[in-house]
Amino acid sequence: MKKILCYGDSNTWGCSPVDSSRFDDKTRWPMVAGLILGKGYTIIEDGLNGRTVLNFSPVNKEANGIEWINYIITDYIPLDIAVISLGINDIFIGGEVTLQQISDGVEEIIDIIRNSHSSGGYKIPEIIIMAPPEFNTGIEGVQFFELQINKLKALPDTYRELSFKKNCLFFKASDYVKGSINDGSHLDSESHILLGKKTAEFILDSVK
Repeated sequence: MKKILCYGDSNTWGCSPVDSSRFDDKTRWPMVAGLILGKGYTIIEDGLNGRTVLNFSPVNKEANGIEWINYIITDYIPLDIAVISLGINDIFIGGEVTLQQISDGVEEIIDIIRNSHSSGGYKIPEIIIMAPPEFNTGIEGVQFFELQINKLKALPDTYRELSFKKNCLFFKASDYVKGSINDGSHLDSESHILLGKKTAEFILDSVK
């Protein structure tokens, strides 16, 4: 039985762009991937609305990507695969945070996951860095987010470089899906299902 951790933000949690409710198990992309992968895989969903890579919240450690993985990882090990799907919130709420700072934060998350396994005598899991979905520029008021959207467009290349540096796998969600027309960033149900299928295909093709 292979155990997969999906560590991410509101899109990993399954936030509906229509009413902020949570999509069901047959819609959320991690669970869709698990259904396709089959009985030989167990999916752990650890997504949270507003979660960032970097530790921005002084009051909610679960929203801090680095702090929370450091706190919770011992409950999850051993893992076979960890999918890290974060970054968009850092861009939109992090002010002047740079892509390099975000990348450095993801690198710290990777190191925490790997070190927790090696120190416990476990095999190091495969790490998949998932670049966020494309932002939907059809929303009203999109002109006010031009800087953030341009930065988001550049994030996949930064994550690809990190994947080479850290010997991780790289998956570009924006090749397949983009945020809904409702708010620009959250996936609709059809996109969740498609992303789940593509993630499962990528795991079957890339992780041996």
